[in-house]
Amino acid sequence: MSASSRPPNINMDLAPNHPHQPEEPIPPFPTDVDVPALDPSLKLPPKEGEYSDLLLGCATFGYGVYESKEHVRTNEPLKIVKTALDAGINGFDTSPHYHPSETILGHALASLRAQYPRESYKLLTKAGKYGPRLQDHVYSPDVIRASVERSLRRLQTSYLDVVYLHDCEFLSSFPFPMPAGDHSLALSSEAEAEAWGLAEPYNPRGEGDAAVLAAFQELRKMQKEGKIRACGLAGYPLPTLLRFCRMIKAQTGESVDVVQNYSHFTLQNSALEAYLPAFTSAGVRQVINAAPLSMGLLTTAGPPGWHPAVFVDHLRDSAREAAQLCKKEGGSIEEEGLRFGYKRLSMGERGKEKVVPCVIGCTTREQLIQTLQTFKKVRDGEERSELGDKVRGLLEERGALGVSWQKPAPEEMI
Repeated sequence: MSASSRPPNINMDLAPNHPHQPEEPIPPFPTDVDVPALDPSLKLPPKEGEYSDLLLGCATFGYGVYESKEHVRTNEPLKIVKTALDAGINGFDTSPHYHPSETILGHALASLRAQYPRESYKLLTKAGKYGPRLQDHVYSPDVIRASVERSLRRLQTSYLDVVYLHDCEFLSSFPFPMPAGDHSLALSSEAEAEAWGLAEPYNPRGEGDAAVLAAFQELRKMQKEGKIRACGLAGYPLPTLLRFCRMIKAQTGESVDVVQNYSHFTLQNSALEAYLPAFTSAGVRQVINAAPLSMGLLTTAGPPGWHPAVFVDHLRDSAREAAQLCKKEGGSIEEEGLRFGYKRLSMGERGKEKVVPCVIGCTTREQLIQTLQTFKKVRDGEERSELGDKVRGLLEERGALGVSWQKPAPEEMI
């Protein structure tokens, strides 16, 4: 939350988006917003399970995340949500951290309820992260409960389909921070598993781990109360997510329902695919993938200034070089990145596979249309690309292929 957008009575002792902060008044959308009809050819194929192949990420409805407050407070978010629903997208991912995304999304869906009732889509939000710094991650059970209750009000619903503990790696006791490198190595041997925290016994290794366990148990209580349908974990380092899944199962006897990971099924790093069997073995019912362009890393313009990859010089520089290669070859890094990221990804036992949905974010309706067009090309059989192979070859030569960044990143360790 920027200083200009803060309510006048904000508590400076709390994280900017903490549930005990005062609410910013945001008016509902007007009822006469014109949204053009969607080309029927761009509708997604019928969903095979609970989720459509694409879900809409609503971080783009947050001030300063990808767009300005002035842009967020236009009618563009309503147009995006309406077009997503028209296309068959049945899930919306948000968080208190993306202020005021929950409120904007709640207003948009409320204005469309006559055409799209609550049971026609899923709401996925998060709790625990209320600012970018280490100290802004608050996992005490009372704050988690207050956060979920506020999300229910903001999203104008009596239940949430999924609530994740947001960026749980900020609470991890070991390893901390999760270092940059090839995180798939954690699955390669018993020695590597021990080094990355994936060896038995799966007990809390410190106060941070214990806080994650207590916060997750509070979500379980709210699930039993009918306020949450599924409890999950969301974060970046795959070894940390897997360790917490195993720890929660070992300590509570119940598996994590849903895991969301980002930037690990991309042209630059596809480690998520190797982890899917391990998540299945830990009892996770659903994994959700996000950020096929790695939050802007795989774009012509390059990552935003807050991106953690800017602290891994060869990763940032190699991505820039890959973008230049695509432009020289008459293509774009965005097209090649989405061509890879939209490939079908499945998890689960043979014969019972589930699609791993992909969360996409768009700042304009036109971006969403372009995304749907690219997705259609990929799923119509245009997955393989000679230029994409060249990009991966270049990234491998530069030592950037399969490299994950440090998390929490250096500037977040405050």
